[in-house]
Amino acid sequence: MIQVQKNSLRRRRNITAYLLIAPGLLLILVILVYPLVRGILSSFFSSPQGSLAFQEFVGIKYYGELMQDKIFLRSAQNSVVWTIIIVSAQYAIGLVTALLLNKNYRGRAIFRSLVLIPWVVPGIAAAMTWKWMYSSQYGVINYVLQSLHLIQKNIDWLGSTQTALGSIIVTAIWKAIPFMTIVLLAALQSIDTTLYEAARVDGASSWQCFRHITFNGIKEVSLTTVLLEVIWTFNQFDLTYTMTKGGPSNSSQIVPVYTYLTAFNFFKLNKAAAIGVLGLLFVGIFAVWYIIRSNRGETI
Repeated sequence: MIQVQKNSLRRRRNITAYLLIAPGLLLILVILVYPLVRGILSSFFSSPQGSLAFQEFVGIKYYGELMQDKIFLRSAQNSVVWTIIIVSAQYAIGLVTALLLNKNYRGRAIFRSLVLIPWVVPGIAAAMTWKWMYSSQYGVINYVLQSLHLIQKNIDWLGSTQTALGSIIVTAIWKAIPFMTIVLLAALQSIDTTLYEAARVDGASSWQCFRHITFNGIKEVSLTTVLLEVIWTFNQFDLTYTMTKGGPSNSSQIVPVYTYLTAFNFFKLNKAAAIGVLGLLFVGIFAVWYIIRSNRGETI
């Protein structure tokens, strides 16, 4: 009798739990899952209008076109370069900054607060500010470089095919450094300081302390954060679209911006869906890796 009551109570609790999470699951299905599935299916049909049952199935036609699309291939190449450079620089600068902020000195709290400013600035506001700074006519960057006699004439940073992508990458790095810094700083503060004391007693050098204690202490956090940053950076849209819209001559074009332009400027929604699917596959590799690590309990 007692066992029956326990089973009945357990079932009621389970039902209550399912009812409580049902609204959230429904919201996820409506906002995330349905658009995702619809977008993937649209890449295999000829028209985005109406039900898929009334559209013509064209298979991998749009994927074949993308393999011949020079703009898409350029945007894919730029996205890979964009992601690698930004994440690498973000981690390197963020680690150095975190190490400096982890030291004990007067005014440390103020510097920790200041380092967050680029991160909290809205992306559009940051893009517009840097676009003004890069201006070839009245930009402060050209003024400073000329004052230092590093350049002889103004450079059109965002209007040149040679400098447009690099200029936006600098902005993206500036914007992303604070997040990496704060995460690595938190990891550094979790390291037991007695390990350094023991290492110095044993005659370890500063480099050996960093390699065997500091880096080992932040290794797992670093890998997880880098995985997330790869996903976020590859999908970053606001800076490039606001500053150049992929120009000039598609020199700064990246996959998210080209997807948007294909859909809403050229009105090729199915082709844009195919571009999105290819981007999803690339990001999915890192997302799956992150999920696997999360399930193994190897996250922050």
